[in-house]
Amino acid sequence: MATDLLQARASKTAQLYADPHNPHLYLDRARLYEQLGFPDLAAADAYRALSLLESVVDPDGCEFHARKVDTTVTAEKKNRDDGGEEEDEDEEDEDEGIPVTQEEYDAIIGDVYAVLVRSLVRCGCYRDAFEFGVRGLGLLRELDSEKSAGSIAILNEQMDSIKKIYQSRTGINDDIKLDAIDSAILPAQGFARRILYPWNEHEPDRRAPEELVLLNERLKTVAPKCEVRAVALPALHGDTPDEDEVSVQLGLFAKEDIAPDEIILRESSLLTATNRLHDDLCDACNAPLPDLSAENPPVGCEGGCADTIFCSQDCHDTAQKVYHGAICGLEDGLESIGKDIPDPKDKADYLYLLLLGRALAMSATQDVHALDLPEVKYIWGDFHDFDLIPSATSTLSKDESATLPFSFQLNILQPTRFLEEMELNPYTTLLRYDTWILNTLYAKFRGTASGRLSTWDGGPELCAVHPLWCLANHSCDPNVRWEWGGEITFRARNDEETAVWARTREDGRIEMKDAKKGGIKRDEEILNHYCDIGLGVKERREWACGALGGNCRCERCVWEAMED
Repeated sequence: MATDLLQARASKTAQLYADPHNPHLYLDRARLYEQLGFPDLAAADAYRALSLLESVVDPDGCEFHARKVDTTVTAEKKNRDDGGEEEDEDEEDEDEGIPVTQEEYDAIIGDVYAVLVRSLVRCGCYRDAFEFGVRGLGLLRELDSEKSAGSIAILNEQMDSIKKIYQSRTGINDDIKLDAIDSAILPAQGFARRILYPWNEHEPDRRAPEELVLLNERLKTVAPKCEVRAVALPALHGDTPDEDEVSVQLGLFAKEDIAPDEIILRESSLLTATNRLHDDLCDACNAPLPDLSAENPPVGCEGGCADTIFCSQDCHDTAQKVYHGAICGLEDGLESIGKDIPDPKDKADYLYLLLLGRALAMSATQDVHALDLPEVKYIWGDFHDFDLIPSATSTLSKDESATLPFSFQLNILQPTRFLEEMELNPYTTLLRYDTWILNTLYAKFRGTASGRLSTWDGGPELCAVHPLWCLANHSCDPNVRWEWGGEITFRARNDEETAVWARTREDGRIEMKDAKKGGIKRDEEILNHYCDIGLGVKERREWACGALGGNCRCERCVWEAMED
C-alpha cells in the first residue's frame, strides 16, 4: 500500500511541476498526503488549492491564480485557436492560469475546506482550523449545493472536536456556539512528523569516504586539530527506545591532545537571523557594527538597500554572492516578516522562520536547491524513518515521530510570503521550496542553531547555524564550551567546568560520580551541549527533546536516570 501511495504521490507531483496553477492537482496530492500520514503537507496543498480557487473569485487580489472562464467559447476565441489572430502578450500572461468554471469551483471548494480543516486539526493547529472552518461553513451554506452536504458534515465534525479543546481550556461545560468561541484561546501550534521523507534525495551518505574527505578539507582552516568521522548514535525515538538501535551520523574528533581552555574551532556563518528591526548588527554575520569613525567603518549596501549595513567590505561582498543578490532592493516587504515579536515565548519560533528566510535567499541567489546548501546539507535533523500511518483521520498525538513543531503561520503562510516578497512564484518554484523541504530545513535548524538571549526581556534575539560547529554531537557532559559573537568558538573545558553527575537512589541516597578532567585526548569525540547542563536529568531531557527529537541518551543521562 505504501509503495502504491508513494508512486501516486510522485506522479501527482510531476503533474504539478508541469501544471503548477491547477487546484485539482493540489487537492489530489493533499488527499494522498493524508493517506501517507502527513496532515501537515496535506494542509499546505489544500491551502494552495484554496488560494488558487479564491483567485477565481477575486483575481485582482491574487498575484498567482487560476482563471474563471465562461463555459461558452466565443467565435473570436475559437478562430484565434484555429490559427487566426495571434494572442497579445497580456492575453498570454492571463492564460498561464488553469481555467476554472463556476461549476468546477462549486464542486471542489467544499472538498478543499474539508481537507484543510481536517488536516490542521490532526496536526493540533486548532486556531487556524477553527478560523478556516468558520469561513468554509459560511461559504458552503451560501452556495446551498447538494455537492456541499458531505463537506459541511465533515466540517461540522471537525468543529465539534475543536469545541472540546476550547471547553477543556476554558472550563466551559455547556454547549457553545461557534460565534461565541474566542479563537485566540485555541492553540495555534501543533506538531508534524520529524521524518526523513522517502522521496528526499538530498541527504548525503554520511559514511561515504568522499563526503568525509570534503568535510575534512573544509575543517582544516576552522578547526585544524579536529576531523570529521562517522559515528553510531543511539536511537532517541520513544520513551523506551531499543538500546541496540543506532543511527550512523557525523561527529567531530580530536586528531591530537587539546589542552584545557584551548580554542579548537572558530567559524563564521551567514546563515543568521535577528528579530530586532534596525539593530546595530551586520546584516550578514550579526557581528556588532564598528563606529563610523573607525579605521574600517561599516559598509552600506551598494545596491540601494538603505537599511542594510555590513560590518566590513568583505561581509558586503560575500553577502552579495551568498544570499543578498536575490533580495537586494526588495527588503521593504521582507523586513516586516518575523521582526519585533512582542511575546518572548514566540521569539524563538520566529527566529527559526527568519533562518528559513535566509536559507531561501541563499538558494535563490546561488541557484541551488535549498537542501543542497553547504550550510545545511550535512546537518542531521534527528529524523525518524518513514513509517506509513494508514488512517486519514487519526491524530498525530500518539505518533512518536511527531516531534517537529508545526503551525499554519510559520510553516505555510509566512514562507509563502517570503517567496512572494522575493518575487518568486510559490507554485512554479515548488521543486525547490515545497513544504516538505521547508520542514526538513526547520528540523535541521531546531537541532543545531545557536542563539543569544536579549538583555531586555530574556527572549532570544539572535541565532545562527554554523555548519561545521553543528557536526559536534550533544552530551550533557560536554568537553567544550561555546561562545558566539560575530563567529562561534569552541574552547576545551577546564577541570572546574566539567559536569557534576548526581542521582537519587531508591533509598533516598544521593550518589555522585567523579567529574571528568578538563581538556580533550587524541581520538576523543568533541561533545557540545544543547541544554543547561546544570539541570537535573528530567529537566535536561525536556529542554533538549525538541532539538534531539527524543529523550537524550548520553552516558550521563542514562546513569542519572538509573537506566544503566
